[in-house]
Amino acid sequence: MPTTRTFLFALILSFLFITSPVTEAQTGTSADLRIPRTILTDWRAASALAQALGEIAVLPDTTNDKPGLSGRAHDILRGMIDYRNSGLNINTLVAVHPEYAIPVVLRAYAAFKPTDLPAILSSHLKESDVVIRATAADLMSELPPNEENARALIAALPIALKDQQLNDAALSIVDALAKQKTAAANEAIKTALESDDHLIRRRADSALKANDGGDFSRQIGNVQTRNRQSDYQRALARIGKRVLATVKTKGGNFAIELLPNEAPLTVDNFVQLARRGYFNGITFHRVVGNFVIQGGDPRGDGSGGPGYSIRCEINMIPYQRGAVGMALSGKDTGGSQWFITHSPQPHLDGGYTVFGRVVSGMDVVDGIVRGDVIQPIAVNETTGRGRAVRHER
Repeated sequence: MPTTRTFLFALILSFLFITSPVTEAQTGTSADLRIPRTILTDWRAASALAQALGEIAVLPDTTNDKPGLSGRAHDILRGMIDYRNSGLNINTLVAVHPEYAIPVVLRAYAAFKPTDLPAILSSHLKESDVVIRATAADLMSELPPNEENARALIAALPIALKDQQLNDAALSIVDALAKQKTAAANEAIKTALESDDHLIRRRADSALKANDGGDFSRQIGNVQTRNRQSDYQRALARIGKRVLATVKTKGGNFAIELLPNEAPLTVDNFVQLARRGYFNGITFHRVVGNFVIQGGDPRGDGSGGPGYSIRCEINMIPYQRGAVGMALSGKDTGGSQWFITHSPQPHLDGGYTVFGRVVSGMDVVDGIVRGDVIQPIAVNETTGRGRAVRHER
């Protein structure tokens, strides 16, 4: 008897990719062009589709017609990767960012272990998008080390070290080079010790130690703070006051009581972003039932941020229902992405900065779905007696 997952993916393929003659005749779009058209017009749909297709690779070998399903999925994913060569010209007044889907597509394609994977990953190390390059490096690190891959990674590292907004590619390339375990790779990693980014220097030092390439702890140095004295003064002046952030969505509003006593700099970062309108129009890109909703990413794919990182302020506040935390990809990597817990999550305690709690509108939070938009966030500060406090911009 076929499993539920087997039936689900067979249904996906039959529903999405069997084009009726009427549809093709009416639209002039062949079945081969439907794939690149999807990625060119709706990267979120393309990402979801790619993720589903990647699951076909791990179906049991006893699955009915697994070779056929795998072959079709492989071809569809390859078509997504080659979307720029489709010849389609999509005219739209809004940015569609098809490149945002490519990291998911690459991961799904890699699951089938295709013979052309190394060449594809090497070519994607030259892409302009930071997250694509980071994903290509991550996947390359899972391949057996060889000289060709090492050369591609070594060539990609200097470009990644110049990235201004995100450090994902540099960190991933350093990790991938570390797995090459060659003298040439170690020499390339040493160049990352000159980065202005503390996280990159720390990652390079760890990689070199692991490969017996030397101890460069002294070159890690201290984190170069972006905060000025006025930032610390503003954050500390907020301690003892009630700070309320009202988040507006199409489904209603909810209120977050921020916690300046427990996380003064994290709260200040959130307040400053909110007051300059940073969150306006950003979606909740991640919604996991009975776990969290997450937003604050200007890219909308879970990889973006404000162009800087803030230090963690780990405290003793537990992750109960309605806790608001700072999303991280590692120590001291917070920025603009934040999440709210649907239910108690004790495994998060002590690992992610808690900087607020929802005090009204949890029914609105529970009703949020992926793609819902954050409208203006209003922040109000009051003294203990409820009097409004003038804020510094």
